[in-house]
Amino acid sequence: MVSMRFSTLLLACTLLALPAHADDEIVIGTIYPLSGGLALDGQSNLNGARLAADEINAAGGLLGKKVKVLSEDGACNPAQSVSAAEKLLTKDNVVALLGASCSSATGAVAETIRKYNRPLITGVSTAERLTEEGNPWFFRATTTTKLNGMSLGKTLMEVTKAKKVAFVVTSDDWGRSAAPAYGEAFKALGATVVATEFFDRAQTDLTEYLTKARAAGADAVFSVGGFQNAGNLTSQARQIGFNGPIMGEGAFCTEPWAKLVGAFTNNVIGILEWVPGIDDAANKTFTEGYKKAFKEAPTKFSAAGYNTAHILMDAIKRANSTEPEALRKALAATDYTGIMGNYKFDQKGQGYNFNMFLVKWQNGDSAVLEATKISKQ
Repeated sequence: MVSMRFSTLLLACTLLALPAHADDEIVIGTIYPLSGGLALDGQSNLNGARLAADEINAAGGLLGKKVKVLSEDGACNPAQSVSAAEKLLTKDNVVALLGASCSSATGAVAETIRKYNRPLITGVSTAERLTEEGNPWFFRATTTTKLNGMSLGKTLMEVTKAKKVAFVVTSDDWGRSAAPAYGEAFKALGATVVATEFFDRAQTDLTEYLTKARAAGADAVFSVGGFQNAGNLTSQARQIGFNGPIMGEGAFCTEPWAKLVGAFTNNVIGILEWVPGIDDAANKTFTEGYKKAFKEAPTKFSAAGYNTAHILMDAIKRANSTEPEALRKALAATDYTGIMGNYKFDQKGQGYNFNMFLVKWQNGDSAVLEATKISKQ
């Protein structure tokens, strides 16, 4: 009787430990902010990843299986993102993770994947430290704030003619890495940093920080932020009478940002990984497919989700396996060309060889001022 009970208990535990998906599926986990002020950014990322999986499935799947995308809301909160990762890795047994948007959340998830030996790819987290911590399971398919400053700082200063720059940035890893990175680049080009103000990304009223920047004599403001933060900062800067150039990483000079700021689109420069209107077959397929699936135009976040999902699926195909170490090695050997250009990874997992764009909003669309290739460092 005891033996029978033990066998029953063992069987139950074994069943609970089995992955919560069919054997004919390859399951990818995503962690994006699906609630709060960055929910639009996160949903856009998720939509892009789902579209990429749908395309692969329509073409016959991957390794003879269907690709399934599971999502968890990380809310750009490190603790919540770690809980999401634990669930996806242990209960759902995903082969890899995509996410987690904000650099602080992504950094926390990166530590989690070390325990489970599963890859994590981010397409938007730019804090430099993420690829400086020796994590062989972490891959960044985007640039860093430092690389952006080095690559685009000169053109930013030439276009804006800024002499006194104020940083009004988020008080997280993103903002705290952007201020010194761009600050060093601007100072090397003859500008002065007159103020650095940090705000919580949940704040909606930024006038206090903008007023301080203006009082410090700033003739230009630099910021970082998703759609909501970028929209609030732009509108409120103009409402307090600051008419100088606004420069920003994130969602500045994108279509959702333009809808939020209305008449305040002038004299704003955005730094973007992807812009609408890139004239090639891959981008046409992506844009048309996205509009058909989600009844709206894609954003840079949609492109990032789509791009990272395709990079992962390309690695799975080349590895001919979802075994973690085989997949990690295939990702390290990536040479993938898609809607955002060509992507390779260096020994730290930092992406390179793709383009970044310096853009302004003009005639109802983003106009490219400069495209620069991110080189291997």
